Amino acid sequence: MTEWQDSIRRASTADAAVVTAILAEAFMRDPVSGWIFPADDHRARVHPGFFGPFVALALRTGEVHVAGDGLGATLWLPTGEGHDADEGDEFDGMEAAIGTEAMKRFGVLDEMMSARHPTEPHWYLPFIAVHPDHHGKGVGSALLRNKLAELDQAGTAAYLEASTPRNAALYERLGFRRRPITLDLPEGPSLYPMWRDPA
Repeated sequence: MTEWQDSIRRASTADAAVVTAILAEAFMRDPVSGWIFPADDHRARVHPGFFGPFVALALRTGEVHVAGDGLGATLWLPTGEGHDADEGDEFDGMEAAIGTEAMKRFGVLDEMMSARHPTEPHWYLPFIAVHPDHHGKGVGSALLRNKLAELDQAGTAAYLEASTPRNAALYERLGFRRRPITLDLPEGPSLYPMWRDPA
């Protein structure tokens, strides 16, 4: 076991900036992020403003886990009975932060994901990110296993949308199964909804 694997911990608000920075860097080459923000320089500039509200929401209503000293992070949101998303103000400033065009594209994605989101109780993984300097070291798998072990013990399902077939293959190794649909962005990439029953 490498030294960071036993340093996976639940993040607090003090970690918000570090987690936001991991997401902003890790998703620079993600196809869905590239669809929302087609220009590389614009994406680099506004990514922190895009991911910050999600980090704040997960810290307030769900869980954020971080590996080592900023190697990777996961955002988890509980859904189902007793977990109705209460209206917070996290996203109020997003359009000002990312621009009108990007906000419109994100709106298309959000609507598509919401329409297909499962209604059964589960924990939702909107984002998992590993800093590019630490790819291929098992950071993502370790972060996932950490929470999935807890969900297995509680008898709770998990759900995510993979943004590439390669990512989908990783999730399948950890017990997720592809749903019989894809989310196809207009003139853009597809997302692969995946569900995992507790082991």
